[in-house]
Amino acid sequence: METNKEAMGTISIFKQGAEIYNSSFGYKKMESKERANENTRYWIGSISKTYTATIILQLIDEGKISFNRKLGEFFPGIVNAKEITIKDLLLHRSGLHNVTNDPSFEVWIAEPRSRKEMIARIKKFKPVFKPNKMTEYSNTNYVLLSYIAEKIEDKSFEEILERRIFKRLNLKRTSFNDTLNLANNEAMDYFPENGDWSPITYQTNLTGTMGAGGIISTAREVNIFYNDLFSGEFLSDQTLKTMTTPVGDDLGMGIAVSTMKGSDIYGHTGRIDGFRSMAAYFPEEKLSIALTFNCGKGSMVKKMKRVLNAYRYTFK
Repeated sequence: METNKEAMGTISIFKQGAEIYNSSFGYKKMESKERANENTRYWIGSISKTYTATIILQLIDEGKISFNRKLGEFFPGIVNAKEITIKDLLLHRSGLHNVTNDPSFEVWIAEPRSRKEMIARIKKFKPVFKPNKMTEYSNTNYVLLSYIAEKIEDKSFEEILERRIFKRLNLKRTSFNDTLNLANNEAMDYFPENGDWSPITYQTNLTGTMGAGGIISTAREVNIFYNDLFSGEFLSDQTLKTMTTPVGDDLGMGIAVSTMKGSDIYGHTGRIDGFRSMAAYFPEEKLSIALTFNCGKGSMVKKMKRVLNAYRYTFK
């Protein structure tokens, strides 16, 4: 991938809970020719939604909230909030406009954004459809879910993630709502331009992305989380089954549910600024694969298929 200028980053493969492969290629910072390594941290973008869904589903298991609770109990000023349920938000069936689709959003989100500012921006847009009438992916849903978790737990979403996931799994290279810190072995991100990689002009400030895309991690630690989640370490059997049962367009709760090369797959892609990522769990094989790139072009799903093919050729 590096040779063909398709991507740079790290690949990790877990089998039955243990890492069997980890390889980094390319540079974490091209200007200084610093190579990426297994501990290099990447922004994982929308893979963060799997973590957010897990927290909401834990709260449901604990009886602190239910699928049928209404958005209006938390944010009554949002259009259709009296009809939109927690389940609608989890399954992208709220009908709320995807706030990141606004052409001016890229520049706006480069500055720190508070909950008040994000809610005000969400309120500006008309709904796309009536709640629970169809499925359409929207980052707005998971921004709101993270704010709801904060209200229920009376803690910041960062604290909730730390207590419920990061510390529980001893994820020392994973953080939330952080700034790009190249001194902490984090990758700088780039985008393809004229056959080469160019640095990003506007860097997203993660204070606004919240549970829709605010996590930084390594490929290995993404795999640790995915493996433990789908092995049943976080949720009751029934809740995990609900999470992994798709409703329209193959979307589960915080994941996509589909097939790849003849195997079932639970996964999510991530894209934020120049970062590209994908995490996938194959339940029949107890296999998880994480791709974390600081630049990339083309389909992440196709890249995942190539890695899966290479794994099956090498390890079987």
